[in-house]
Amino acid sequence: MARWLSTGVMQMRELLSVDVAAKGHVRFEPSGLHVMLVDLVRPLKKGERFPLTLVFQHAGSVHVEAIVQDLGAMTPPGESH
Repeated sequence: MARWLSTGVMQMRELLSVDVAAKGHVRFEPSGLHVMLVDLVRPLKKGERFPLTLVFQHAGSVHVEAIVQDLGAMTPPGESH
């Protein structure tokens, strides 16, 4: 989870789980909840897509497609503000 401090610095902390209400949704996005991948065997490239499996306590596994963005990206691919 990330949050902005009064000093203008973003602080991140690890969450071991994320609660999702029945029939609810959670959006993972830059400057908010996001997935950090560690111990990769090679660098990822902007625009690359790869499968990712999310595991839910009661709903089982859900397969999604992850899209690699620039480090400073602020919006999901295909969206603009």
